[in-house]
Amino acid sequence: MSTNSVKVAVIILTINQQRKATRCLESFRAVTHPSFRIILWDNGSGDGTPEIIRQEFPEVLLHRHPSNLGVASGRNEAAKIAIREFNPPYILFIDNDMTVSPDFLAKLIAPFETQQDLAQTAGKIYDLNDHRRLYGAGGCRIRFWCGDTGHVGYGEIDYGQYDKPRKCYPSGGCMLVRTDVFQQLGGFDAVFDPYGPEDLDFALRVRKAGYYGFFAPDAVVFHETRPGKTFEGGKYTETFARHRSKHWLLFMKRHAPLWQKAIFTSITGPYLFGKVLLREFKKGNFTVFRGLLTGLAESGKVKNKGKMTL
Repeated sequence: MSTNSVKVAVIILTINQQRKATRCLESFRAVTHPSFRIILWDNGSGDGTPEIIRQEFPEVLLHRHPSNLGVASGRNEAAKIAIREFNPPYILFIDNDMTVSPDFLAKLIAPFETQQDLAQTAGKIYDLNDHRRLYGAGGCRIRFWCGDTGHVGYGEIDYGQYDKPRKCYPSGGCMLVRTDVFQQLGGFDAVFDPYGPEDLDFALRVRKAGYYGFFAPDAVVFHETRPGKTFEGGKYTETFARHRSKHWLLFMKRHAPLWQKAIFTSITGPYLFGKVLLREFKKGNFTVFRGLLTGLAESGKVKNKGKMTL
């Protein structure tokens, strides 16, 4: 395939998740859309992932970085490679714990053909281990006042309640983005490294720029739901607690309406803070307190402008 004919650059990040990455890549071999290329950005794996990918998936453009840049920076750097090598009209960002259905890419592209101000599309995500159960159907709901950015439909059995296409805020687990809009907005904000919520920050900046995201329910992917590095022995890690509090407060400061900020600051925030501490203290996890306080202090030092690096 000529690089000039590539319509979609698929960007997958991974770090020390060889099994998930190879399963994700294997699922793309059945994709029916004729014009896409995959870039796998390895964020410093030490488990042999790059070597396996290079050997088993020669069609994949692999970039191995010596250290973990985080999600936002890793995706931005991979996007630079995609634009330089292929200059595609669309970029698909998808997590390595996803597997895809053969026609999902065509279904994600289709809405762009009739909607001028469309910038992003998202599909329906099922639990990999239970194909009746939804992981997400229509992006995320963002409720600053109660500290919630959960996937629409999470955990529900699908009986058709989310089969209607509509505008949405796509999550970074699987979203197709117009390359020109991604460049216009400077990509993801690296201030949210190493993880979250750079995807929803981007979706809200998309709306503020006069574009929108759209839910394509016929575009189906599957997500493996397993605990990650957020937890150690069922407990929050100090690092996660620090980033969680810092990034949420920055995200809220940047995008929340004044009334939602007031409710979260005076009521919901203190309640959630105490709830997490009580739960974690019962498990003997006292470092979470230091993590939350550190994140709170750091959030006040970050400028609201952001650190787009594209």
